[in-house]
Amino acid sequence: MELPGSAYLYTLATLSMTFAGFCAIVIVLRQTIGREISGFHVVLMRLYLESGLWAAGFCMLPPLLAACGVPEPVVWRVSSAIIAVALVAYGATYAKRRRRITAGPLPRARWLPIVAVSMVVIIALIGNVIGIPRAPAVGPIAIAASWTLGCGAVVFVLALNALWEPVDKASG
Repeated sequence: MELPGSAYLYTLATLSMTFAGFCAIVIVLRQTIGREISGFHVVLMRLYLESGLWAAGFCMLPPLLAACGVPEPVVWRVSSAIIAVALVAYGATYAKRRRRITAGPLPRARWLPIVAVSMVVIIALIGNVIGIPRAPAVGPIAIAASWTLGCGAVVFVLALNALWEPVDKASG
């Protein structure tokens, strides 16, 4: 049985992995032209790769559960719960993980909107788990996966110039 929204999830998973691979190529190209990779660049690279891999994983979780014979409503509830826990854990540990890589301050003006929208996404996932305001469905999962990939893509576009600057300018 094919789950509703599977085509979207599969397409987004493919796009997510393509994005992660493309970002890895960009980082390799930077090194190929003789530029060093600073802590700042490592933070960016990790964000790109993590967002692509998380989004792909979020997309593949419901079809995996369905392939294991889990009933459709349970697929949406369990997937939503797992994704919500992953997003909360990732967000709660981000600042600490970032500090281990680079000494630069966390740009709060950029991160506050991301945190706010992420909270809305997490609330929607929790609503999907408990069936409020409507029966569990693919929507919140598709939104969470799209948001995860979108965050990485926006950071990539905003930081594109920093990838080609010398290390001393990029880290400052």
